[in-house]
Amino acid sequence: MKVLTVGDKVASVGRENEPTVVVDTQKLIREELNRGCPLGVSRVTNLVYVCGAHALPGAVRVLHPGLIVSAAPELPPPPEDYVPRHFVPLLDTPNSDMLPYMDRVADLINEVVTNGGVVLVHCVAGVSRSVTLCLAYLVKWQKMTLRDAYHYLKIRRPQIRPNTGFFKQLIKFEERLFSEATVKMVYCEAIDKEIPDVYEPDYSGMTWFRQRYGPIEKC
Repeated sequence: MKVLTVGDKVASVGRENEPTVVVDTQKLIREELNRGCPLGVSRVTNLVYVCGAHALPGAVRVLHPGLIVSAAPELPPPPEDYVPRHFVPLLDTPNSDMLPYMDRVADLINEVVTNGGVVLVHCVAGVSRSVTLCLAYLVKWQKMTLRDAYHYLKIRRPQIRPNTGFFKQLIKFEERLFSEATVKMVYCEAIDKEIPDVYEPDYSGMTWFRQRYGPIEKC
């Protein structure tokens, strides 16, 4: 008999009142890929990790990084410790120009991991700036397409969401490296804005609602 836990989802009850449990396969895969990571930290590769500021102290204690890439100038100065840091002084706005930092940070990450060191990349939430830099590394040094790199990282960290300005810059970055881009910007009717096409599934419900019922009137 299956013993239900809080995380189980019950889809239906069988003839003998035996619940049918829906297994969240993506969650199981994510947990396996991130096995051994401190709370709030996601594994990009075996030696590269990404997190938000709240997870940083625990990540430093557990992972013993050889380099921390900090993309959060609004945070207070870091504590005095042994870890070398590389600072990216950009705010998380679509107008911030991340493109000049992508090559430098990707190369630094590659240099450290080539020598067997661990790299920890963080911003405030571990969603936009740090993820943008990790995607640039995956594209340049792991030879992934930007589309594949996005989906690869989203499995490990579902909350990733580089702002549209950063994604436009990632598209230019991939195009400069490989003469073509695998992600394009598209108009999203649901929010009346341009988004990367990899974000379209997130708005499918809103798009359907708008097409069926029209735009929501503001009071």
